[in-house]
Amino acid sequence: MKFLGLRLCEHDSNITYSDGVQVKYFKYERHNQIKHFGLNNLTDWVDTQKILNFKLEELDAIAIVIDVFRYPDIKKEDPEKLFEKINIPYEPFTNLKCPVYRLDHHYAHKLSNWPLVDSSDVDFVLDGFGDLRRSCSIFRKHKLEEVYTLDTMHSFGKQMAAMGRHMGISGIADDAVGKLMALKQFGNFNPEYFTQISKFGLKDSKLIFDFKRFVDVIGSDLAANYKFLDYVRTLHDYMEIAFPKFFNERAGRNEVVTYSGGVAHNVCINSKIKRDLPNLIIPPHCNDEGLSLGCVEFLRIHCNQPRFDKTGFPYWQTDTGPRTEPSSETIKKTAEGLAQGKIIGWYQGHGEIGPRALGNRSILMSPEVKNGKSILNNKVKHREDYRPFAASILYDDVQDYFEWEGESNFMKYSVSFKDSIFEPISHIDNTSRIQTVSHELKIFHELIYQFKKLTGLPMLLNTSLNDNGKPIAGKPADALSLLNNSQMDSLVVGDEVF
Repeated sequence: MKFLGLRLCEHDSNITYSDGVQVKYFKYERHNQIKHFGLNNLTDWVDTQKILNFKLEELDAIAIVIDVFRYPDIKKEDPEKLFEKINIPYEPFTNLKCPVYRLDHHYAHKLSNWPLVDSSDVDFVLDGFGDLRRSCSIFRKHKLEEVYTLDTMHSFGKQMAAMGRHMGISGIADDAVGKLMALKQFGNFNPEYFTQISKFGLKDSKLIFDFKRFVDVIGSDLAANYKFLDYVRTLHDYMEIAFPKFFNERAGRNEVVTYSGGVAHNVCINSKIKRDLPNLIIPPHCNDEGLSLGCVEFLRIHCNQPRFDKTGFPYWQTDTGPRTEPSSETIKKTAEGLAQGKIIGWYQGHGEIGPRALGNRSILMSPEVKNGKSILNNKVKHREDYRPFAASILYDDVQDYFEWEGESNFMKYSVSFKDSIFEPISHIDNTSRIQTVSHELKIFHELIYQFKKLTGLPMLLNTSLNDNGKPIAGKPADALSLLNNSQMDSLVVGDEVF
């Protein structure tokens, strides 16, 4: 059977198509190079037929995630239902012969974990902005057990974005949240703030995010901002205690737990949850760009079809790949350049699903480059100097350098260094967001291995192949533009070196 999953409108519009065997994924921002792009209506997605190679008339079912409150023409039986069959009175839906289902926003998040796990015990969904009704949903064995509305457990993303705006942080809301997470380490823990915040708790998070309640100095001057950073730091410290407690009260240590929604991008909190729940699973697409994957999984279950093939995940972007793979000689020369301190763009295979570069759309550098963080931020990425970078390290070597056991495939955890600290990949608190690289990632693994043979170091600095405010490169021309407009030393596209 042929299924189509749609996440349209608002932001991060994405589409997933399955022909019963292969799953194809498309995110608009990679195609048009507009970050967090969202379609403004329910009709403009038809052109993706050519990109994903399907025909509307051949589809057996469609599932869509939309905010039904924005579309009064769409009749809803019950917005609180996890799914329902609907009629959409707009082209091309009016001419479709297949059924169309509206899928609950949080239910789609929960189902989007299927590329990583066949069965889970507990599923947590905590949204940054969500469906404008709820901030948190908890499922157990496909049954919705707990729901928290925005009236009580307020949107973490919305409030973090508000704090970011107060600090004068640039970018849209999603970006401001990430920047504030990086900035919080520059503040100091304040016991008075902590005592006040602790009186409320996560279920009353609307109150703990009301910074005017705690910070008595509000203004644009430097002193005020430093005081505000103390509040941000203390709030994070509180959440790094409260979130694990919230999870532990609802899941057992030996249970398989999934965690999705925009809040699951907070690597500092994730690390604390993982400590107590070792079977925690967080997909690289935990934010809304994973919703269309949840849609096709719903259709598979609803229509009683076999499980989808997971081969190649998460490198499923339907973008323009290179014409060739890099030869062993090209890999060796790239490793030599990196060992010499060069900054090299790396464009291979298909792009990664999610906002992190995982070795196919990356800018790479040795972690030993002096002042490497500043060089990358100022001369290549053109972004704020406090922004940290991640490390991609061979799986077999991770315990030699980091306080970590097991896999960290998708840069979802902030991990402490052991003895050796490398400035370009170390945040101010001596942590790094790591990706463990196994033999399954043949080309990227070989590149790091060759770098290790030359330097003794089994890791590289890895950041996304994009300029500030732009999406990750979706075609070679995007990568070449970055090369021409930055101080990157070279770019490797397949087996071609520029």
